[in-house]
Amino acid sequence: MNFAIIGAGLAGLELARRLSASHSVTVFEKARGPGGRMSTRRATPYAFDHGAQYFTAETEAFKAFLKPFVTAGSVAGWPDTIQLEGDAKVSDKARFAAAPGMNSICKSLASGLDVRAGCKIDAMERSQEGWRLQEASGDIHGPFDWVISTAPAPQTEILFPKSFSGMESLSQVEMLGCFALMLGFDAALDLPWSALKSGVPPVGWMAINSAKPGREDAFSLLVQSNNTWAEQHLEDDPEAVKSALLLTASDFAGIDLSIATHQVLHRWRYAATATPVGEPYLIDRDLQIAACGDWCLGSKVEAAFLSANALANAL
Repeated sequence: MNFAIIGAGLAGLELARRLSASHSVTVFEKARGPGGRMSTRRATPYAFDHGAQYFTAETEAFKAFLKPFVTAGSVAGWPDTIQLEGDAKVSDKARFAAAPGMNSICKSLASGLDVRAGCKIDAMERSQEGWRLQEASGDIHGPFDWVISTAPAPQTEILFPKSFSGMESLSQVEMLGCFALMLGFDAALDLPWSALKSGVPPVGWMAINSAKPGREDAFSLLVQSNNTWAEQHLEDDPEAVKSALLLTASDFAGIDLSIATHQVLHRWRYAATATPVGEPYLIDRDLQIAACGDWCLGSKVEAAFLSANALANAL
């Protein structure tokens, strides 16, 4: 069988890895490289994990998946403690981060796979030969026997045909945005914590990115917005968003963070899942299309893996 997978985040790459053992698989990714929301953005001498900050591992399947990465040192515990502000809460579950960047796991999975980076698929059409995918540039790919989307539910809903049997479930998924403010400094800041979780909008999270395992980059700080606040301000002027985040983050740090030499704001339109599908994947065997991703089960990195693993087993 010939599979097309849209999205080179953890779900797409794990699914591709599983299917490629006995099928032909092509992965299409609109960004410059693999990672999705586990991406790492580099701006020498700085580096930022501007999406997922850490992950937990509760299921035996995910623990087994992570074991070789832990053994190799590309996954390690982080952070030991998190300072809490306002009404913020965290669980006591063990937390992990990938090294030397959060995208390390995805880069490893992508090795040996046919991953087409910088390739944004915005249309699909079925013929007697199979599915053909069209890029925003107009280039056509295919035919494929199966098409699987691991893109966020709202984007998958737009791409898939209205006759897809899972369309109603897709339409009921609610996802929230997030802003990530990446700050790089000429000298290290004296902060009493390596990570902070806030219940005081607009800030939802702060972390010394350069203090994560395996990092050798210059001092960098990541500030992420509260998801609910971000959803209300997604279309605001970026400078206004940056100013709001800097003001509150500076209060938490006890330092004027506007002194940062490097200041870049990134908007994640779909960052967290408020209302998931409630099942591991959606599949239409008649049309030979399917969808999976963290949004099927929640927002966590582990949810992305479990969703892809379940769909791979079904296929």
